[in-house]
Amino acid sequence: MKWKAVLKNLDVIAIIAASAVAIILHHLGIIPETYVISILLMLLALHVLQEALRGEEIKEDIKAIAKNVKVTDSEVELIKPRELLGYTEEFALKNRGDVWWFNTCCTMFRSQELFDRLLRISIESSKTTKIFFVMDLSMKEAWERDILPKIIKCRGYDKVQEPVWCNIDESIAFQMIDVGVEKEAKEALLAFWGEPFMMELGSEGQHVPRYLIHVKSQSELIPRLQDIFVKCRLKNNGT
Repeated sequence: MKWKAVLKNLDVIAIIAASAVAIILHHLGIIPETYVISILLMLLALHVLQEALRGEEIKEDIKAIAKNVKVTDSEVELIKPRELLGYTEEFALKNRGDVWWFNTCCTMFRSQELFDRLLRISIESSKTTKIFFVMDLSMKEAWERDILPKIIKCRGYDKVQEPVWCNIDESIAFQMIDVGVEKEAKEALLAFWGEPFMMELGSEGQHVPRYLIHVKSQSELIPRLQDIFVKCRLKNNGT
């Protein structure tokens, strides 16, 4: 290790040695003081230049390493309360095909603002083809009374298919979109019923997500969520 350190700093050792020789020669009366100062300044300048060149080499090495480092994108991301509305709007606009809603609480769409920012934006997007709902039977009255009249007023309301009503045992709710261009790629916003992911407001049992989980296309959860939606829809379609 010591020899490696010596070899690595040969330029510094050479400068020290040359400086020592110049000082000794001055004391022996061989060279005048002005020569010594000039030699020392020249050696110092050479050292500074060497360090500058070495710094540039280090920068280039760092850049090369950075290009080869691959940052792995996480499969899921937690969306916090203050980010929910903006994030959900952006998510809806990313859609390039069908939209799936599973086990959604219809009562949260009673608010015109929430309806506009969570559902209308998706209905009126030119990139949305169809919107499918699979929902618990307990939400049917709220759908027909509060949600369907709002949907009919939207441009492109015919994209919304008749919901599939059934008894849902799963304690999850999600919205799934298609983000693929040349091939299918799904992403989802996933919520869990109950605290801390969902909160209940008012006396009418309105449930609004507090946290969402953004499940990205490379996640193994996507196929599982697709299976849940499709199996439930096919099993109960027409009931």
